[in-house]
Amino acid sequence: MDYPADWEEVKLLDHVKLIQGLTYTPENVKTHGTLVLRSSNIQNGQLSLNNNVYVNSQISKEKMIQDKDILICVRNGSSELIGKSCVLPSMNNTTFGAFMSVLRGDSTGYIAKIFENDIVQKQIRGRSSATINQITKKDFESIKIPLPPLAEQKAIAETLETFDEHIKNLSELIEKKKAIRDGALEDLMSGRIRLKNFSGDWEIKKLGGEYSIIMGQSPSSSSYNQDKKGLPLIQGNADIKNGITFTERYTSQPTKICEANTTILSVRAPVGTVNQSDQKVCLGRGVCAIIGEISNFIYYLMKYNEKSWKKLEQGSTFTAVSRKVINDFEIFIPKDKTEQQAIAETLTAFDDEIKALEAERDKIKKIRDGAMNDLLTGKVRLKNYGK
Repeated sequence: MDYPADWEEVKLLDHVKLIQGLTYTPENVKTHGTLVLRSSNIQNGQLSLNNNVYVNSQISKEKMIQDKDILICVRNGSSELIGKSCVLPSMNNTTFGAFMSVLRGDSTGYIAKIFENDIVQKQIRGRSSATINQITKKDFESIKIPLPPLAEQKAIAETLETFDEHIKNLSELIEKKKAIRDGALEDLMSGRIRLKNFSGDWEIKKLGGEYSIIMGQSPSSSSYNQDKKGLPLIQGNADIKNGITFTERYTSQPTKICEANTTILSVRAPVGTVNQSDQKVCLGRGVCAIIGEISNFIYYLMKYNEKSWKKLEQGSTFTAVSRKVINDFEIFIPKDKTEQQAIAETLTAFDDEIKALEAERDKIKKIRDGAMNDLLTGKVRLKNYGK
């Protein structure tokens, strides 16, 4: 690739130091002590301090985390995780494990940005062992990067960090909104808190007595296709938990069909996962559809009851619930349909706000990715730099 004339193409390790992670034994692991960062501590390019591991052992000063260290996954059972990274703050009494490494000495923040870009990631994917899923010190020694003058490095990093800070703030706001929505779901669907102007009775009903249940039935395997012809086929929990539109299976011979905005429940392995279709779909054996007058109320009602299905699972090797169990499932709902509608509208408003924030965050991510590619290759120069 051609870079600006005042840029250099250099070896990565000529400008930062590679430090390999701490090797420790199971006997060293304790309930407290020195925190050991692992690949699971990198989530979406950010440091995550969940599911932590601590050790009690002698650790050299070099292997203790320093401010602006770039933490990298260098060995993993999944090849997709090789090369994922994040920038670390100053952290007391913290090291990193043997499957990790850090790059140290990134004074401008530019190295951290270019490391996550395809300029470096393509080189990592080209060198990572197909059998061991790792990138070695020798591999690092061969990685090359474009390097602008020092002041421009800093300006590029600061510009991209502005995008990252905005994305981070939006992500944190989204999580706060989700927590508020989840709290409102618990309060409103249990009847613990009532909306203004509603005071009528609630009643216990059977799910099948209040709503129509359509049990899924998978079409013949010969009707499956991967070219997105026909209807999306929803087979079970895996197709529901991350959003129904992510399914990869389509069928040209649909059997049981449900329309958009229908609540879909997994009835096999595991039971109880709930989502709402955003388009017409074909129901496979592992799901059922729940249909009624106020579709959004049904969706939130079933989300509220997700945890209740676990105790109804049957079978030691393949958990499932029958049509009878689904029909007899007890629900607690307002008698007044206008209260049901009001609850659904209130919770939908929360979700609409969350979706709008997610759309804004995704838009900023796309802009940031485009800016990163332009700035890190010199295709676009910041004001006062280059022509």
